[in-house]
Amino acid sequence: MALIARVYRSDPDERRGAVRYPIEVGATLRGPEGEPIDALIYDLSLTGFRMETSAALDLDEDISIGIAGTRVSAAVVARRGPTGYGCEFASPITLFQLKSALNPEQTVHELGLREKELDWSDDQDPGVDSTIAEYRLAIWLLIIIGAALGLAVLLLLLRLF
Repeated sequence: MALIARVYRSDPDERRGAVRYPIEVGATLRGPEGEPIDALIYDLSLTGFRMETSAALDLDEDISIGIAGTRVSAAVVARRGPTGYGCEFASPITLFQLKSALNPEQTVHELGLREKELDWSDDQDPGVDSTIAEYRLAIWLLIIIGAALGLAVLLLLLRLF
C-alpha cells in the first residue's frame, strides 16, 4: 500500500527544538573565568535563547546564564549573527522556569526557604509541596486523635463490664 505525502523544506535557520517566546529581559552571563557580564535576552525557549552582550564569544563556548525568575543554567554558544548570539541550554529548562522568566515581575519566592528545599526539576510551583505536607500533617493528626479516642472508649467499656 502506498502513502501519498507532501514534503516541505524548512529554512535551516528556523529548525529549533522548541517554540521561541519574544522577551526582552536582562541577564547575567558568566564565561569560563566566571566574571559577570551583562546580557539582554530577546528570544527564550525551553532549549535555548538569543542574546546580545558586549562580550566577544566564540562558537561552542561554554557559558552560564542567570535570567530573572530562573536558576543559573549552563549553555553553549551555537550561533553568532549580526544581532547577537544564539545559545542552547546544556539541558532544557523546565516549564516553570520558562513561565517565571516570561513574567519576572510576578516571581515571588518565600523568605526563609533554603535552596535545597526547592525542587525546580518539575513543572510545578514550589509552594505545592508545602501544601501537600500540610495535608499529610492534618491527616496524621486526625489518625492520632481518632486512635486516642478509640482507646479511651475501649478502656471505658472495659471498666463498665
